[in-house]
Amino acid sequence: IGMRRIPNTPRGSIGIPPNGRHKALIIGINYTGTRAALKGCVNDAKSMQQLLMRNGFGDDGSHMLLLTDERSRGREYQPNATNIMKAFAWFMKDVQKGDVLFFHFSGHGGQVPDKTGHEADGFNETIVPLDYERAGQISDDVLWGSLVYPMPEGCRLIALMDMCHSGTGLDLPFDYNVDTRRWKEDVNPAHSPGDVVLFSGCEDAQTSADVQSGWKAGGAMTMAFTKAYQQSQMASYHDFLSMVKRELRKRGHRQRPQMTSSQQFDANSRIFSLGHEGSGVPSVIEANHNPQVGRQMNRRVRPGRQGFGGGGGGGGNIFNLAAAGVGA
Repeated sequence: IGMRRIPNTPRGSIGIPPNGRHKALIIGINYTGTRAALKGCVNDAKSMQQLLMRNGFGDDGSHMLLLTDERSRGREYQPNATNIMKAFAWFMKDVQKGDVLFFHFSGHGGQVPDKTGHEADGFNETIVPLDYERAGQISDDVLWGSLVYPMPEGCRLIALMDMCHSGTGLDLPFDYNVDTRRWKEDVNPAHSPGDVVLFSGCEDAQTSADVQSGWKAGGAMTMAFTKAYQQSQMASYHDFLSMVKRELRKRGHRQRPQMTSSQQFDANSRIFSLGHEGSGVPSVIEANHNPQVGRQMNRRVRPGRQGFGGGGGGGGNIFNLAAAGVGA
């Protein structure tokens, strides 16, 4: 779908330096007053906002947008489906070579059958907006088409998705195996020219925990991510992902965080950084290594069966709250 050839560079080539421009989109939804209520997602959003501000991201309206379902926030900042799609358009507007972006979502995630035949497990992963009962869910196809495919070569997007069924939440084609230290390409890959890396709280078939840490509620993945980043100095992508996994295990969580990417790169040597130039951490943007971009169909997969999964559940009834571990 939309496959086309574009210029590309060999893997291992010198990266592209950031231009100093940063932009962040942060979404946290507690679903307060609904049967799907959570406790820690707004806290996650504010924790991430503080972490980004300490690492070179401005908190003014031109560089950072925060959507939460707090009553004190205006209607234009409520994370309903319309505002989320508007936020995606703001996020990608005038993106230029050298820009560094960060996207964070903490809330409910779900699964719906994939009728296009592209998904290896037969399901599209989804994020769940505040008004999900009226507006429905936002699928990974929409996320890929809104945030990944339009990004030009030479731009970097780091994403953190703390929700159930988040493993391939942006439909990125390469999945990193921390044990073998190798990338695996998706059966039906969706390639794009930008440098996009997603850290997800769990595998597609797993749930992600909403937990209490001391006096503060939050998502287990967001807590582990922020703790690992505060402790890491000059850590590679491989080492950083390993640190996040250790933090989750230390707290007794069984969920397995994932790292997926739009480009294959050497995760053992590339240094992970949110992008602060003054920190002394080398921050480079991976060039495009994909000779073609677009959605490639190699094997058609049957749609998954409605109602798949435990925990948060899949299909239409994503809020099977009787199961433990439904989470942020």
